[in-house]
Amino acid sequence: MDKNAETTASPSAWIEVPHFRWEMLMAQGAPRLDFRKGQTLFSQGDAVTHVHVVEQGRVRLVLLSEAGHEKHMAIVGAQGMIGECSAFLDGRQSVTAVASSDVVTRQVERARLLHCMERDAACLRQVLWLMNVKLRVLAHQNLLLSQATAAQRVIHHLVQLACTYGEPRGQGVAIRISFTHQEMANIAGLSRVMTSNVLMQLQEQGLIEMVRSHCVIREMQGLRRLAAGL
Repeated sequence: MDKNAETTASPSAWIEVPHFRWEMLMAQGAPRLDFRKGQTLFSQGDAVTHVHVVEQGRVRLVLLSEAGHEKHMAIVGAQGMIGECSAFLDGRQSVTAVASSDVVTRQVERARLLHCMERDAACLRQVLWLMNVKLRVLAHQNLLLSQATAAQRVIHHLVQLACTYGEPRGQGVAIRISFTHQEMANIAGLSRVMTSNVLMQLQEQGLIEMVRSHCVIREMQGLRRLAAGL
C-alpha cells in the first residue's frame, strides 16, 4: 500500500499496510499463531487479553446482531492489527475475527500494546490510523447496506480497492491485492452467486477484467457513474 493512501477519504474495506512496522511491540517476544481458513481467532464479547498483528493471510471482522445476523465489516491483511479497537473500552471484543484464508499472526499482550503506545510515537500513530480507518469503513458500510443496490455495493468496493491499492495498467487500473468472490460477497452483504453475477456483468460490459482473484479496472469513470446510480 502506498503511504499516501493513508489519506484516502473512503478507504477500502480491505485493510493492508505492509509498510507498517511493529518492532517495539515485538521487542520482548510475541508468540506466532497459525489459524486455518474459517477458524475463529476471537469472538464478540470475549475478554481482550491480547491483540493480533497479521503477518500472513487475511482476517475478516464480523459483527453479530442480537438476532444472530452477521454483518461483515472489514478484511484485515498484511501488518494490520485486530482487537485494538476494543482494548480501550470495556475490555470486551466488539466483533468476531475469522480467518478468511490460512493466517499467521503475532500475539501481543494488551498491556504491552498500551505501554508501547505511551512510549513510541510511531506505534501510537499506526494504531490510531488503523482505528480511524475501521471507523470510516464502518460508516461507509452502514451507508451502502442501507441505501445502495446489490450491484452498487460491489462496484463501490471495486472503486475503493482501485483507489487504495490501484496501479496503472495500460489504459486501466490494476488492483494489487487479490480477493475472492466470497470475500467480496461477505463485505457487500450479498450471496456469492449474486456477487459473481455482478462481476460477470461488469466484465461483459468491458468495465473490468477478472483474472483468477485479481481485478483490472478497464473503465474507472464508467464504474463511478454506475456506483452513483447514473
